[in-house]
Amino acid sequence: MFKKLAFLTSVLLCCQSVYAGGVSLGATRMIYPTDKNQATLKIYNSDKDSNYLVQSWVTDENNNKVSDFVITPPLFVIQANSDSLLNIVYTGDKNKLYKDREKIYYLNTKVIPSLTAEEQKIDNALLISTTTKIKLFTRPTGLSEDSFTSYKKIKCSHSNGKLKIENPTPFYMNLSSLRVNGKEISQAATIAPMKDLLLNTTDKSNNLKYNFINDYGVQVKDQQCSFN
Repeated sequence: MFKKLAFLTSVLLCCQSVYAGGVSLGATRMIYPTDKNQATLKIYNSDKDSNYLVQSWVTDENNNKVSDFVITPPLFVIQANSDSLLNIVYTGDKNKLYKDREKIYYLNTKVIPSLTAEEQKIDNALLISTTTKIKLFTRPTGLSEDSFTSYKKIKCSHSNGKLKIENPTPFYMNLSSLRVNGKEISQAATIAPMKDLLLNTTDKSNNLKYNFINDYGVQVKDQQCSFN
């Protein structure tokens, strides 16, 4: 019997849980302290009837699979109406990680539903899997700054007809709903540590507001950017 598989595009959702079919992750982002041996992520199956096959792996910012992380179990079946844990272990050379700033990776989780008894009798049944991608940050220990208040250090300026947003902190700055004079110019922006971002806008106003997304995925809303 031939079964066709159709794979959906990976998604990144900004909510308290990330859903893929009846399966949800317990966070929208992960922080991996570099002095820890592992980090854990809860995974739930709220579907009362169906089991799901779950496969997980880590990619870099260019979407290339990396071998520096091991996830256990890498492939398993999560039973209906149950939960489990993903264990994320950094097995690479920690000396190659930044010591003064975060580094970004992505945790990918593919969820494949099981076929019912009736579906198994159908030739050419369509089985749809969903891949969820969330940000995974390695964070050096001993950073003197507070990640929860780091957004207060963001600086803005106008440069060559563009809006420049500077991130002088060691943390990735996750922003959403960037608005100049109430008009949205970007739905989301991620600014790397000690880097800046240029956005197109013809408005020269110094009234830029944004929502900051903290380590828990909670939005700190309507923050005013400080202009140079």
